[in-house]
Amino acid sequence: MLPVSDVLKRKLQETNRELRKAYPSEAFEYTAIRRRLQNVGDFVSVSRLEDTEFVRWLGDRTLVGVDGSVNSTPGSHPRTLSVFQALAKGTKGEEYWAGDVYTPLLTNGEDEADAAREARHRGALLSRLEMQAAIYAVENWQPRVVMMDGSLLHFLIDDAEEWTRLARLAESADVLLVGVSEEIGTKSLAREVFPDYPAWTDREVFYGTLKPGEAFEWAGWSPAGSGLWKVILRSSRSPQPIGIDGLLSQAAHKWDLVRLVRTLTPEQGRGIPLWLDIVDAEVRVTDRLVEAMVEEYIDPDLRHRLFLPKRSERVL
Repeated sequence: MLPVSDVLKRKLQETNRELRKAYPSEAFEYTAIRRRLQNVGDFVSVSRLEDTEFVRWLGDRTLVGVDGSVNSTPGSHPRTLSVFQALAKGTKGEEYWAGDVYTPLLTNGEDEADAAREARHRGALLSRLEMQAAIYAVENWQPRVVMMDGSLLHFLIDDAEEWTRLARLAESADVLLVGVSEEIGTKSLAREVFPDYPAWTDREVFYGTLKPGEAFEWAGWSPAGSGLWKVILRSSRSPQPIGIDGLLSQAAHKWDLVRLVRTLTPEQGRGIPLWLDIVDAEVRVTDRLVEAMVEEYIDPDLRHRLFLPKRSERVL
């Protein structure tokens, strides 16, 4: 047993009691939650595509997965350097890489750190790189589907101009766009259907609520003017479902895309299509990669003066 102080134990016990008040066990009764959800949306059973059906639907075109990754040196603001990568990878061997580097040290001496602002900036930069990779794939490979890691809505929020360019190109090239969200970050349905539990988010509502292969559709998830549809799908045996969204202009293919996501997801997996996991593994910017790149490309005196925190010298 690791050494833990009595005061920390008491604090953890108090936190557990407070969490139990906000999330009482009896409130998560399966049939009661489904009954409430039936009043606002639709449960839909989603089957997997048969091999011949999948081949026929894809035709002679490819499936492209797009993902990105960012990691930073371990210093504190502004003495950090962030490395970004994005990858579009097709099932016929196509690859397109995009990359960038960012450090607050080159932003004309901005005021002190604002962690939320910096996180938004890095997120927007990564989104632009991912959209750049997707645009390249649409323009040069004309795939059947471009599957983006994350909700399409967040690309719209991060850079509306670049998102509009990608969406218009996909529409004109008859390329289907779909976003797959590992985490469900919305609260809108929980607030409408479960106002008696204000701490709940949609993630808590749907954890273990859907059956494997079951989706839920609710109109309230599509903000006015977004031009997007959205459903939640339990794509594997994992009790945590995923979010799927796409273009309203391509809504005729909505359930084809939802079936595609389920088909590409291992039954015993964590719920993410295998092709996106393959792209994620290739594009991921690890701590060792950041360290190696900084060591190779940043002059030693700059590296030590600007980016190596004192704590890196700790012996224990």
